[in-house]
Amino acid sequence: MSKFPKKFWQDKSPDKKNQKRLHCVASDGNVGYSTSNAPADSLSSTSEASRLWFVQNESSLQHADAMSLEVGRRVVYSSNPEVTCASESITHSCAQIERELNPMLMPRHVAIIMDGNSRWAEKRGLEPSSGHEAGLQALKNVVGLSRRWGIQVLTVFALSTENWLRPKMELDFLMNLIERGLQDELSNFQKEKICIRFIGNLSMLPESLQSLIAFVERSTWYNEGLKLIVALSYSGRQDILQACQLLVAQAIDGLIKPEDITESMIDDKLLTTLVGEMRNPDLLIRTSGERRLSNFLLWQMAYTEFYFVDAFWPDFGELDYKKALLSFQSRKRRYGSRL
Repeated sequence: MSKFPKKFWQDKSPDKKNQKRLHCVASDGNVGYSTSNAPADSLSSTSEASRLWFVQNESSLQHADAMSLEVGRRVVYSSNPEVTCASESITHSCAQIERELNPMLMPRHVAIIMDGNSRWAEKRGLEPSSGHEAGLQALKNVVGLSRRWGIQVLTVFALSTENWLRPKMELDFLMNLIERGLQDELSNFQKEKICIRFIGNLSMLPESLQSLIAFVERSTWYNEGLKLIVALSYSGRQDILQACQLLVAQAIDGLIKPEDITESMIDDKLLTTLVGEMRNPDLLIRTSGERRLSNFLLWQMAYTEFYFVDAFWPDFGELDYKKALLSFQSRKRRYGSRL
C-alpha cells in the first residue's frame, strides 16, 4: 500500500464561523485548505467550488489509498496513476507528462520568480506569514524536483531590494523564516550534494542571517550536485551598475581602456558569474499571473525563454513545473539567427 504523500497543519485561530482551517500540502507542493469540521479519521471535502480532499491524521492514511487529493478542477495527488491531473484544459495524466519530458532537452538553468505568497494567504483569510510558510514548502519541493530531473542550476528570487518597503513585521518574519529554513535544510543540502549560493546586497540582512549564509555557503562549497542560487535583497539594475563600476575602476587604474570593454567583460563582473558558463537562465518561470521581470536578472535573461503561470507560488507543484518544462522543450531557440 502506497503512503499518502501529504503534510498538514491546523490553524488554531478560528474564522468568523468558529471553524478551524485544516491546511494540506501534497507532495507536489500544491496547497489547499478546508473549513470543514468533518469527524476525525475521515477523508472529507468542502462544499465550496474549490474542493479539497484532506486527511485529518495519520491513522486515516490506510483509508486513503484509492482516493485523490483535489483542489478545484486539478487533481494534485492520486494513488491511481491513471487519474488525470487536470487543470482546466490540461488533459495529460501525471504519468503521461512524466514520460513526455525529454531528459536531453532539459534546461540547464531555471530561474523562478516566486510570486503570490501574500495573495495566496489573503485569499484564504490568513496572515501573510502563512503564505510565506507555504511558499517555503513549495520551494523545497521544486528544489527536489529540479535535482531529480537533472536541472543543473536553479535560481530563485526570494527578496528584491524594493521589497524592503514592506511592513517591518512581515520582513522580520521573512528573515526568521529564511534563517530557520537554512538551519533545517543544511543536512539535506549535504546529503543531496546541493551547492547553495546567495546573490544580492546581503549587507542589508540581519547580522545573524549574514553569518548563517556565510556558514552554509562554506559548508556546501564543494558539493557537485544542483547549484541553488538564492537572489536575496537583489536588484538587476544594481547588479549591472556594480559591474560597470568595477570596470570603470579598472579603466581609471589604467588596467583596461574604455573602448576595450566588451559585453563578456560586463558579464564576468555580474553577481551570477559564480555559476560559470551556465550563469544565464534558459527558462524563467513566474507564478501568480504577473508578466514582468520585476528587476530580476535583467542582463542575464536577454535570450531566456519565459513561462508565466496563474497559480500562486504556494500552489505551484510538480504538474505546473512539468508543464513549464514541456513548454520549454517545444520551443526553438534561435538567438537571433535563422534555423
